[in-house]
Amino acid sequence: MVRPRNVNRTKAKREIPDWEQEEFESRTDIKKAAQAVTEMGETLAQYSPSQLKKFNLPDELLKALLLLQEMKNGPAIKRQKGFIGKYLRKDEALIADIKEQLFAMEQKAKQQTVHFHRLEKWRDRLVSEGDDALNEFMELYTHADRTQLRQWIRNAQKEAEQNKPPKAYRAIFQYLKGLEW
Repeated sequence: MVRPRNVNRTKAKREIPDWEQEEFESRTDIKKAAQAVTEMGETLAQYSPSQLKKFNLPDELLKALLLLQEMKNGPAIKRQKGFIGKYLRKDEALIADIKEQLFAMEQKAKQQTVHFHRLEKWRDRLVSEGDDALNEFMELYTHADRTQLRQWIRNAQKEAEQNKPPKAYRAIFQYLKGLEW
């Protein structure tokens, strides 16, 4: 049996929110942008409660993120992520502020990684080259304790020769990390 077409059926016009007006050319672009905002919310949910408080988020969003962290599994997680994404999409200024803070945190982490690599290179040089590297290090960092470093360097060299755990090697790194650079 063939059903007759409903001639009076009209398409409802879709209202486009302000944040979607001019930036996108297609519905796919809109969906991708919405997904990116939702993923930003998921990224926020990975931070600890104390880190989240540094973002100065609205209370409702903060509670939603904390609730998402407590959830174990199931369809409720997907709904909660969708809610967070929808909440974020309401406020472009909030999105921009969060992006800026996330970028700053990422840059700080990269700087710290570079700093730790520099310390590791110094530690390796100190252990492998001994007093020559120590003298060069002391010229750059006059406030370091030469006696303590020399003792750790000797201990680290002995530990390496005897295949013992690198206790002094680690102590050198911790000391360098604690120095004012």
